[in-house]
Amino acid sequence: MPSDTYTPGYSAPVLSLMSERTAETHAGFFLPRLLAGWRVLDAGCGPGTITLGLAPRVAPGEVVGVDMEDSQFLKAGEQAEREGLNVQFRKASVYELPFPDRYFDAIFSHALLEHLSNPAAALRELRRVLRPGGLVGVRAGDLGGLLIDAASDVPAQALEAYLASQRKGSKDPNVGRKLGRLLRDAGFAVEMMSASYEVITETLLRIGPSLAEGFAAPGFCNLVEDKAGDHSLFVALAWCEAIGCAT
Repeated sequence: MPSDTYTPGYSAPVLSLMSERTAETHAGFFLPRLLAGWRVLDAGCGPGTITLGLAPRVAPGEVVGVDMEDSQFLKAGEQAEREGLNVQFRKASVYELPFPDRYFDAIFSHALLEHLSNPAAALRELRRVLRPGGLVGVRAGDLGGLLIDAASDVPAQALEAYLASQRKGSKDPNVGRKLGRLLRDAGFAVEMMSASYEVITETLLRIGPSLAEGFAAPGFCNLVEDKAGDHSLFVALAWCEAIGCAT
């Protein structure tokens, strides 16, 4: 089983930003396909804010969030208990899920595949725990479509430092554009594919110091030092989405 690390890390700034993601903003393409009473898996749930947002869509069905770093979803677990949501969180690897075959009616995954060294194996495992006819919705970033404009070349240097770190871990920063092919190879019939852009200028500036500290990337160190003077910075990230049906 591969042992992958999450390149951005789990610092307070990174977790804060991930906690701002909601089902409405980051799973909107998949929400209309969910039905009441379904059992849903959120694979790579992070801090669990998206997971909590899936619950009302399938109530009284159950939502399960899994992630390798269980410290992320402690607050979400407490919130689910307070609000009486049918949500549970478990520490687990997406390569080896602790569920029987055909257990879930639907699976959602956001910003996971781009951080895996073997996304094909992960999707095969998702297929295993999904019932025939069940749906999978995946969303992944594609750094090959990143848009950058700045008065200096410092942001481009920061991006190259990040890409180098991803490649060192055998991860594919352009996996977003490959979602359709990956799903088909894993045994899914692809029903929908789409793409969109998210402006992440402020996001990059907020987590830049944490990334610089996390893997001592010169590009990010320069970005942190340069950010106050570069008021022209614009960065937009390409997201790719796909929905597949288990055949």
